[in-house]
Amino acid sequence: MNLEKSTARDIMTTEVVSVHSGTSLRELERVFLEKGISGAPVVDEEGRLVGVISQTDLVYYHLTRSDSPSRDSDFYRTAELDATFAGSGFHIENYDIGWVSDVMTPVVHTAGPDTPVSELAQLMTLARIHRVIITEDQKVVGLVSAMDVLGVIAGLKKRARAAG
Repeated sequence: MNLEKSTARDIMTTEVVSVHSGTSLRELERVFLEKGISGAPVVDEEGRLVGVISQTDLVYYHLTRSDSPSRDSDFYRTAELDATFAGSGFHIENYDIGWVSDVMTPVVHTAGPDTPVSELAQLMTLARIHRVIITEDQKVVGLVSAMDVLGVIAGLKKRARAAG
């Protein structure tokens, strides 16, 4: 495959896991783990691209939340919990911690299916991103990851070694 002649259409993943902006972060974590993915496009109710979310966004959110007790709080230094304290009347709330729309990055780098792979590689390098969402009419039709681009580059290097 030629870096200059190849397009996003040639290398993109077409079965893209997208999430809705109203998805809970707990559900998002489950999706990431079950699907083995590290990021996903975020779409609205009509399926239009509105953002992107990654595992880095989730980790950052968890590390910077102000409503979770810190390890330095008095609770952890003074509480003496035992089985009698955790008996009847003690309730631990299982709450949703937030929504995809609260954490997603609304600025998304997109390209069309006919964008050359060389342009995608430049965009990824300059924007320091690992994926480009491929869209048509504001709808997600594919995704090109840095690994997809690397596959094209590695194929070129392999052919260059064989020829030289």
